[in-house]
Amino acid sequence: MTRISKRYLKEKVLMRIYQLFFEVFSRSKSKDVFLALIEDVFSPTEKIMIAKRIAIFYLLIKGLDYRTIADSLKVSPATVVTYGLLFHKRQTKLVEIIKNMLLKEKALGFLEDIFAELFIQPGVKIGHHQLRWEHKKRKWEREVLG
Repeated sequence: MTRISKRYLKEKVLMRIYQLFFEVFSRSKSKDVFLALIEDVFSPTEKIMIAKRIAIFYLLIKGLDYRTIADSLKVSPATVVTYGLLFHKRQTKLVEIIKNMLLKEKALGFLEDIFAELFIQPGVKIGHHQLRWEHKKRKWEREVLG
């Protein structure tokens, strides 16, 4: 668990710090820049902790049971229950973002399947056997993870 000072900041100062935090992280133009910022700012423990918290919400939305989530993420069942209560008690912004991601993921997968059926013609065009295999592999991964 990360440590935090017992001395509280004034609300105004805390809001300015959050604004600075937002400004720094919102300026990342690519995934690489964002990952470099994460590497610069957070300790290895903090990165893992934040990633696991987001993953708990993601897996709860996907419908996995608490025990499976705890085992797969190597967290205590109490941690999953804590975030599960938060998840079920109110709709957080994180939950909304993850649900939108999953909807887009399903829509993009559906469109990819349609285009693959129309344009990938193994045996007719050279190289399409490889494209068809790659498409089948991505489709299988979506079904397993989805």
